[in-house]
Amino acid sequence: MFRFTLTGRIGRIEQVKGNAAIVRISLAADRLVEGPKDGSRGAWTKTEWISAVSFDEKLNRELLGALEVGQIQIGMAVTLDGRIEPRKRQIGEASITDHSFVLMKFERLSKPAQTSVSKAAAKAA
Repeated sequence: MFRFTLTGRIGRIEQVKGNAAIVRISLAADRLVEGPKDGSRGAWTKTEWISAVSFDEKLNRELLGALEVGQIQIGMAVTLDGRIEPRKRQIGEASITDHSFVLMKFERLSKPAQTSVSKAAAKAA
């Protein structure tokens, strides 16, 4: 079985509709793109996206709970670890293999940004 490690920023985190046991996270990472060799365009960054899904109920409760209290936020830097699972499906006469990125571990790399409410509470203390 293949494994993966992804590092990037959270673009989206959601509970899959109709199933309380599945959480999907979309992660974004930027990479440097070089222009044509004639130098007419130069270099720029391009954002790449990937989605991972978690079927682990304990991990999902932890992720959704942290999201609810603001410990996980969109744009936050994270690392995801998991396994790549192949799944075959038929399209007409062709057999196609899709790959799912199944989340097994989640680690925050940055702290959540302070909201105006938490900043006011910190000043009052």
